[in-house]
Amino acid sequence: MIGAIVWALLVSGSQLPGSTTSSGAERAIRRVRFAEAAVFDMVGGGSRAGTWAGQVYGGYPWLGARGQVGVGPRGLAVGVDLEMARFRRFRPAAVLALRWVDRKRLRLTGELLLGYLVQVGELARKGANAELRIRLAFPTGRVAPYVMLGTSHTLLADRTTTITAAGETRDLSFRHEWMPRATVGLAVALTRAIGLELGVDLAWYDAPTRTPSIPGFHLGLAFGGGQR
Repeated sequence: MIGAIVWALLVSGSQLPGSTTSSGAERAIRRVRFAEAAVFDMVGGGSRAGTWAGQVYGGYPWLGARGQVGVGPRGLAVGVDLEMARFRRFRPAAVLALRWVDRKRLRLTGELLLGYLVQVGELARKGANAELRIRLAFPTGRVAPYVMLGTSHTLLADRTTTITAAGETRDLSFRHEWMPRATVGLAVALTRAIGLELGVDLAWYDAPTRTPSIPGFHLGLAFGGGQR
């Protein structure tokens, strides 16, 4: 009888360290469970090789969609970005992204976008566009505050036709449009594959000749897949 009691105590004692380790491991798993969520790829930039992510968003004045797929180390990703402002300004672009800092609670990514801008209406314009973006996100559990800073440059072509008594002449000239921009927001991972994000958008059209634009906002739905 005494031997059985001693044996039971030894067995239960030997299980304590294992139980502690197991619970600690479970807590660690819970902490990093959403570290590779698709919505964090959208707001933090880049995607690991073998994964992909996409997003659709709408608000004022911006709405659009973007998608990317991881193709290499350090979160190297390629994708497309379709952006529209008040149904008058359209900019499709190709995206190249690379994570400069890639940690579970900190992401810093640089993005290069090359596209073409078309604006209709009274201030119609069009031209080749290039934009540089820096994305910074702080994933913690299911949420990630983030900041995006961008500088967009468009080469606009102006065609002028002059009609005189001697005939008609046509001149082609180019000018540069600069639009600095920023977004501050919060992303929430519902699952690893699906998430939401809400952001406040700041943009300065045709800076610095014009006054800064009124701040806007957007709500986005992110989704993704692959080896997460």
